[in-house]
Amino acid sequence: MGNELDLHTPHWHGKTLIYNRQRTDVIELLPASMKTADMTADNPGTWLYHCHVADHLDAGMVTTYLIRP
Repeated sequence: MGNELDLHTPHWHGKTLIYNRQRTDVIELLPASMKTADMTADNPGTWLYHCHVADHLDAGMVTTYLIRP
């Protein structure tokens, strides 16, 4: 099912999420897991989205997402 190298910490710049009734901009994902979070995309712009795991950043696990007005 994976190991500590397979965990992810997705991070959304420019927005926050509601997860477990708490506001956050990063969530931890363990191997073979999933989570549901809510985001209201009301902050137009092009924002960075990436994993905070250093090896993943070095490997290019980074992109942008667009919120249109």
